Amino acid sequence: MQPVIEPIEFVEQRRAFSRRRALKWVIRAAYGTFALAFALPALAIRTLTQESKEIAEGDLLVAAAGATAGQPLNAADIPVGTGVQVVPEGKADDTNNNVVIVRLAEGTGEDALVAYSAVCTHLGCIVYADLDENGNIRCPCHLSQFNPREDADVVGGPAPRALPSLPIAVGGNGQITVAGTFSAPVGPD
Repeated sequence: MQPVIEPIEFVEQRRAFSRRRALKWVIRAAYGTFALAFALPALAIRTLTQESKEIAEGDLLVAAAGATAGQPLNAADIPVGTGVQVVPEGKADDTNNNVVIVRLAEGTGEDALVAYSAVCTHLGCIVYADLDENGNIRCPCHLSQFNPREDADVVGGPAPRALPSLPIAVGGNGQITVAGTFSAPVGPD
């Protein structure tokens, strides 16, 4: 069998057709890339502008860390002179929702407990839940100290103002809920 020899015009038409097809493919790819160049930043901006879940009245406070993380906190389980880190249930992703609760006296009601923002007013670090030897709340970053018995006033370090207080309520079952809003803006000025 002899090979079939095609006329020259037919070969050039096939080449032109494949070049034309390739050019169309390149143009479509360019359109797709152009659209993607606008879509990705738009998606990123959308992600950045999503509203965070802020702490609100009625939120149930749960343990922030440790073996009991995410479980409701019972007021009777906090010994006198100690503090615990808590967050509102389902809202732990916003660091401004971190709260430190300190038991100042015997009793199971909110009159024996105080709650403050756990975000230091100096540079925004999260303060320790454990109180120091003087019974103060400490910041690990620059050693600011706050007196929980005196509205978390600054008693040492570079923090410019007290930790904002948070009103809390203790239910009949001993669970602690948020009873208002922070007394001042959370974190550094």
